[in-house]
Amino acid sequence: MNKGILSCAVAATIALAASAQAEDLTGWFVNGGAGHANYSASVDNFSLGTAGGTAAILNVGYRTQFIGFEAGYTDLGSVSSSDQLGDSYKLSGNGLTFGINGHFNPTEHWYISSRVGGLRWRLNASVTTPTVSGSASENGLGWYAGVGTGYDFNRHWSVGVAYNYYAISKSYPGYGNFDIGSNLFTADAEYRF
Repeated sequence: MNKGILSCAVAATIALAASAQAEDLTGWFVNGGAGHANYSASVDNFSLGTAGGTAAILNVGYRTQFIGFEAGYTDLGSVSSSDQLGDSYKLSGNGLTFGINGHFNPTEHWYISSRVGGLRWRLNASVTTPTVSGSASENGLGWYAGVGTGYDFNRHWSVGVAYNYYAISKSYPGYGNFDIGSNLFTADAEYRF
């Protein structure tokens, strides 16, 4: 499924490049979004379950006509749980992104967007029990891909909704391959200079 999402985002970026562009959007931009993250975790393809939390995205970039480059920060949110014995657990994640994006206008105001790139992720975990507590963090490289749609009010402002997938994977000899997929559903706004 992950490769399918990546393939769709890349195909959308390339295929829509030939679409009619209502207005030249060449220039710098900043965009952001806030919404919900849904985590799904597995070890060696054995599901550890899912959980959700609040997430946010902030990007800056430069776009030539309708294809551009972006760099940004993504707060993947956090999930936590506790039990009746006094044990509590928390997992949070964030990452730096760098990739390509597209902003295509099939009509004058309606747009379709796509993005794909690399992710430098960081996960933070903490465990607290009545007798002991501890925390750990881990870094690594992954990827992201996303699609969205929305409305361009004018050459400078647009709002929309988007779906983004962030792939986090780490292999530990003797323990297996850990995979965390983060599905982000956001409401977005963009300003173009």
